[in-house]
Amino acid sequence: MRTLLHRIARRCLTHDRASYAVTSRLERQLGMEPSEPPASFTDAYSDPDLIDCGHSWCRTRR
Repeated sequence: MRTLLHRIARRCLTHDRASYAVTSRLERQLGMEPSEPPASFTDAYSDPDLIDCGHSWCRTRR
């Protein structure tokens, strides 16, 4: 049911959540000091812009 609701709303669990890579990139663009990275290596270095989630609506939306 949850997957169906995400599909109808065109929400992507991979790309619609905050990530450290995107947040720190935005902080640097705004001239701010980047925040501390999370303790998890995966959370610190995973970039949703490089991940293909497989949803056709997500690729065309971005």
